[in-house]
Amino acid sequence: MHVTLTRRGWAVLAIICLSVAMGWQYGPRSLNAVVAPLLVILLAGFVVTLRLDRPAVRRLPMDDGFVGETREAAFAVETTGDVAATVRDEIGTGLALETDEARTHAPESESMPTHTPATETILDGETRVTYDVALASRGDRTVGPATITIRDVFGLVTRRFEFSETSSVTVYPRVYELQGALDKRLHEFADATARRNREEFDHLREYRRGDSLRDVHWKAAAKQPEDDLVVTEYAADAGLETVTIAAECATGLEDELATAVASIVTALRETSIRVGLVVDGTVVQPSSDAGHYYELLAVLAALETGAGTAALTDRDRTDAEIRVTARTGTVSVAIGEGEAEHEIPFERLRGASERARPGPAADGGDRRNAGQRATGTGNDDGAGRTGTQRSGVLT
Repeated sequence: MHVTLTRRGWAVLAIICLSVAMGWQYGPRSLNAVVAPLLVILLAGFVVTLRLDRPAVRRLPMDDGFVGETREAAFAVETTGDVAATVRDEIGTGLALETDEARTHAPESESMPTHTPATETILDGETRVTYDVALASRGDRTVGPATITIRDVFGLVTRRFEFSETSSVTVYPRVYELQGALDKRLHEFADATARRNREEFDHLREYRRGDSLRDVHWKAAAKQPEDDLVVTEYAADAGLETVTIAAECATGLEDELATAVASIVTALRETSIRVGLVVDGTVVQPSSDAGHYYELLAVLAALETGAGTAALTDRDRTDAEIRVTARTGTVSVAIGEGEAEHEIPFERLRGASERARPGPAADGGDRRNAGQRATGTGNDDGAGRTGTQRSGVLT
């Protein structure tokens, strides 16, 4: 808690002091009409400001997104009554306040402005404060904490409250369309993987989310009492339709590596291939879970900028069907192994435009929601408080 005078308050205090000095020099009678009201107003401002209860801040969810997208940051401020206030919120590195000025800068530009958004408003009951944030660069990013400065009705005294609550948002790497030989080779590889040894029937089982519809046994499903779907399990299914990507890069090429791997993962995802990932000591096993795609993207988003990655072992390279390497400014993609290995520079074959980013429903509506990782909810004693819903927009 910080209590201080505003510029207007300091001016009033200066007038009071000057008036007292003049009254001591020339007599107080002519100055009483000025000094007394100003002194009462100033003291009243201190008393009213000090008696105000601390507001409660509750951070609202933020969705994760890709570099170049915009997300709304929002939080609710709860007060016991009407109070004039200035509300500010901090924006962490890798994010930028979405303004006309920010749009003129290329995303991921070092010169992209990162203003601290602020608004002057009247807090009344519960006030929802919102502003737009540009996702400027890959990584786990933070919005907040907020600072609220309240003032008395005459604008003479302020009291600042600082809060620790923050919200996290994961910014995924850019994803590009693939073209030419790389895109063709990936689809050929995916088709060959999907066709391997699917003739040997093993058993039927209940349908699970993520199963391919081509594996549904429609005749058996029609005989189920509640029309439940059943799928065919093949004897070799445990090793089928899975691809592991192994990736490594030199220092300073983390963004290029993350973009290349994310683009390949997205292309394979559209072929229903289960994708695993080995990068920087992290191993993500192939999976058909709804949120697996975003789990892979989150690993790529978390690669530390400027640190490079751990070198792949010989076994990592041997076990991986696709190897992505970023060295000396070039990202290369190797598919297959031995004489069948095909190596292609990623930069030359990526599309000129970014791929349309998948929405929340693309994986069964299970895109990771960073808002669930908001830390803290402010003062809990205002949970049952009611009041007028108001909205302020930070600029």
